[in-house]
Amino acid sequence: MRGASAADPADRRALVYSLTKTILAAAVLRLAARGVVDLDGPAERWLPELAGRPVSVSVAQILTHRAGLPEYGGRADYHAAVAAGAEPWSGDEFLARCGVAQGEGPPVGGFAYSNIGYLLIGRLLERAGGAPLAELLAREVFGPLGLSSASLLRDRSDLDGLFFGPSPNFGGAPVAEAYHPGWVSHGVAAMTAADACRLIHGLTEDYLPDALLRRMRDGLPVGGPMGGRPWVEPSYGLGMMVELDPVAGPYWGHTGGGPGVTPAAFHAPGPVPVSVAVFLDGEDGNLAEWMAVEVLHRLRGVR
Repeated sequence: MRGASAADPADRRALVYSLTKTILAAAVLRLAARGVVDLDGPAERWLPELAGRPVSVSVAQILTHRAGLPEYGGRADYHAAVAAGAEPWSGDEFLARCGVAQGEGPPVGGFAYSNIGYLLIGRLLERAGGAPLAELLAREVFGPLGLSSASLLRDRSDLDGLFFGPSPNFGGAPVAEAYHPGWVSHGVAAMTAADACRLIHGLTEDYLPDALLRRMRDGLPVGGPMGGRPWVEPSYGLGMMVELDPVAGPYWGHTGGGPGVTPAAFHAPGPVPVSVAVFLDGEDGNLAEWMAVEVLHRLRGVR
């Protein structure tokens, strides 16, 4: 198991899985800063897919996983299709299988992690930003933050040469031969660990107005401790996990999880701000988070 280190140089690109949510949220906030997207306005303005649901929700509620949207991560048909090396469902099929149009999902207002919500955020970005998602993310996030290794992946061939460990999903077959990045419904970025650090470190006033940055980091509690993970008072802001405990934190960022690699990238503010990214060649999200947080604490002088 390893992350970015002398034994595994930081120029290896890897899928960042759900760290892509932070990227998508940053792009939405860039559009909000220009008045294109209203974070507190009805999401249905951009997302007619939600028009038939019983309760109207805002863009911010989707970004914070509080829009009452369903999730597919626990579905047997999803896991079976991924393990079989099948072609991914289309966006519309993800929505249909999860019953989005029928109003399925948890109550609006409570925290319920939803990849479906970020699939819809990707659609919102394309419609509000007037460009395909890959082009829009390059314009609004990768370029401004200097993430030269970053790109949004679409095809199996895009996985060639990426950093992967083995995955139990595929019975020993190489992940790059068995997986399709389209199984991450909202799209998945790849980058180096160094650029994952630049991403989380670059979310400053030079990139977004201070009011939007503070809102991005203004996490709401997610409902209790997370067993085996380093979070003491876990919360979630706009596309970002946030530690609220004043001793353990503050720090913020995101973890990802998927076949063959687990990324974690966190930032701690202070007189000398510190950012850390770990790319673990395995599927142990708890370990990746502990590694990243331990390094973060040591770098900022916490013992």
